[in-house]
Amino acid sequence: MVAHILRLKLRLLANGFRRSPWQLVGVIVGGLYALGLVALLIVAAWFVADQGSWLTPISVLVSSVVVLGWAIIPPLLTGVDLTLEPARFVHFGIPSKKLSPGLILAGFISVPALLTVVAMLCFSVLWRLNAGAFAVALLTNLATAVMAILACQYLTIVATTLRSKRRFREISFGLLFTVLIMLGPIINLVAQAGEQAGSWIGPVTEVLSYTPFGTFGAVPGSVLEQSFASSGLVHIGLGLLYLAGLVWLLVRATSAAVIAPPPQNKAAAAKGLGFFKWLPSTPTGAVAARCLTYWFRDPRYAISVIMVPLLPVLFYFMGTQTGNFTLMFLVGPIIGVLLGFSISADISYDNTAFALHVLTGVSGRADRAGRVLAVGLISIFPILAAGILPGLLSGQSWRVVGDLGLSLAALLVGFAVSSVVSARYTYSVPLPGDNPMKTPPGNGMRVAVTQLGTFALMGLLLVPVIIPFAFGLAQHSTMLGALTLALALIYGAGLLFAGMVWGGRWFEQRQPELMQAVMLNK
Repeated sequence: MVAHILRLKLRLLANGFRRSPWQLVGVIVGGLYALGLVALLIVAAWFVADQGSWLTPISVLVSSVVVLGWAIIPPLLTGVDLTLEPARFVHFGIPSKKLSPGLILAGFISVPALLTVVAMLCFSVLWRLNAGAFAVALLTNLATAVMAILACQYLTIVATTLRSKRRFREISFGLLFTVLIMLGPIINLVAQAGEQAGSWIGPVTEVLSYTPFGTFGAVPGSVLEQSFASSGLVHIGLGLLYLAGLVWLLVRATSAAVIAPPPQNKAAAAKGLGFFKWLPSTPTGAVAARCLTYWFRDPRYAISVIMVPLLPVLFYFMGTQTGNFTLMFLVGPIIGVLLGFSISADISYDNTAFALHVLTGVSGRADRAGRVLAVGLISIFPILAAGILPGLLSGQSWRVVGDLGLSLAALLVGFAVSSVVSARYTYSVPLPGDNPMKTPPGNGMRVAVTQLGTFALMGLLLVPVIIPFAFGLAQHSTMLGALTLALALIYGAGLLFAGMVWGGRWFEQRQPELMQAVMLNK
């Protein structure tokens, strides 16, 4: 049975390369890139091989990063190769004692697993100056790679159950998106910590050397320090104990997954009327309540929500690095543009629920107004805070009125343009329940052109407000700032009304085309 499963995994892997030449090209390019990283690792390990007392901490840190990387990234964020997922065998009635070993070994047959094993074996050159330590490192680094892949398999089975719960998907996506946005500050903090490595690397690696992450990485150092009998055997014993425990957990999890598949995701039971209780019982209020429900419950809208608090943090960090905090004054207008733009793909995100608007005969103006009202209720307080606080906190109270005016103008102009664009153009977006960062195939150019044109039109329509704002900024004039605010309210409200009227007419005229486009954009 084990040999049959392994042959099946090899056949599936080979067929995956034959399915599409471009897929094979992508694998080759990715493999060459990974081999380049392996080569860099070898070169780095070769040149630090004479660092003496630093070798053990480096070995433990690298081993820990490999195991942690396999344990976190594939199971929780990106997913893994599930061609032989245990739940797929639930209908075959194969005894788990026969099936589990084959599935576990099949987890090692993949390009990433092979590259990890090669990389860890090559990393053994870190101990090239001592033959005994080098020989031991080959075995312990191989054991580290096995530990990493087994941990990935076990946590993938656990995460499969968790991913059936929407809250888990929302939280994991939010964490991933936050990390991507804050990558600059994170790298800076890591670099600062690296400058003080001497003070923390010793205690940290000492702790890691007794955990499943780095215990094997500490063994070659004990050979080099001639403490193998007292220290090396302890780390080997701990490592083998961790491996045995991990295999036991993996066999149990695999057997359970073969017997009972993970629970299917179920829609959460509604409690009360939600936003429908608080908004008017009108078509506009109903549309706004439904949209607000999406904003608070659909993770596809999370990007716009998460960006609001992250932008000030990101701009403040950039100011601390350059000594220039001018970007903080742009937080309000940028948030206004982003939130105004956020409703430009509302119909696409509606998916089949857009049929509710068609079948109930919602007017174009009510649809446009409801969507604007929903985002307006969410965005008004962040816009006020972003427009007022930078000027007050910097001691430049003279510019507060102008900053607020430009921020409100950006929001209103964004709503106006999006109200028209969303009634005319649709494009493929991630389906409900999909990964919010998923890019649907086949419409990349359409999305880019539509979004670029929308932002360009917003910028062009903001020029009448930017002119008095710029003069007021140059002259430190509160009066010109007040003129900016007044113009923003009058001009922005006029554009918004025109956008809802124009977009409403297009909406009513193009309902069949919009419905057809939404059904096709899957």
